[in-house]
Amino acid sequence: MPRHDTSNAPVFSLYYIAIDTEAGVTPEQFEAFVRHKGVHIPCYPGWRWTLLRGLRGERAGQYMMLYEIDDAGQRDRYLAADGNQTELARQFWRDRREARELIREWRKYGTFSELPTIYTDYRLLAENKKSTVADGPRYQEGRPGEEPLARVIGIHNLALRPDVRADTFERFIAENHHRIEDYPDWKFRLLKGERGNRLDQYVVLMEIASLAALHAFYPDADIATAEAAAFADAYRDTKKMYEEWKQLASFSGSPQIYTDYLSVAESLS
Repeated sequence: MPRHDTSNAPVFSLYYIAIDTEAGVTPEQFEAFVRHKGVHIPCYPGWRWTLLRGLRGERAGQYMMLYEIDDAGQRDRYLAADGNQTELARQFWRDRREARELIREWRKYGTFSELPTIYTDYRLLAENKKSTVADGPRYQEGRPGEEPLARVIGIHNLALRPDVRADTFERFIAENHHRIEDYPDWKFRLLKGERGNRLDQYVVLMEIASLAALHAFYPDADIATAEAAAFADAYRDTKKMYEEWKQLASFSGSPQIYTDYLSVAESLS
């Protein structure tokens, strides 16, 4: 089977965000500001962001900004390889005085997604296109009396086994990821860091439609439900593929470093 072509695939950028607790900023204050004002900070064309709060795992209670960008070319128009803005990006902000004021206000609560914030740009190696998770908002306010739409984003770090070459693992993924069947309302992506602070690091980005969809299979970290066991029995080739994967690299979940995040806000423009 030929390698999966990702030349026009989305780019995912992750920025660590920290609130200024020394100044007395609370998570509730920060999230309220982002939902009511921060979401009006415009995005570059072809970009969108989602603010995530750690649910469980390594960074529970901490924040992450997830950017999804149409492709690497659109990223490179606005962000240079060293993390600095391009001239086109500088002009974008010069033309938007109100946006600059909103960013200054954001910084009163915590860090913003720009240098010197720790970040990584990841390229997409594989994704499950058969997933029932459709493209759409990761966070959306509900109508009065309704819960908001809030997707779960799992970020699971991976590492190669001794003497396994990167191209060997990546070839295996390219030739076998079609065997993956995700739980209903779950979607698998495998990413590889290509610039920023986590170069050459692999992560599984698992997008889950809701907390309910997460809890249906894993109500607690690494504790599977009977439904999860039944699903594995029904899709034995997926389970076999995962066992083959584990011969080359670590796998999602304990004891690997990971965080499951909940979406708490998303850009409007």
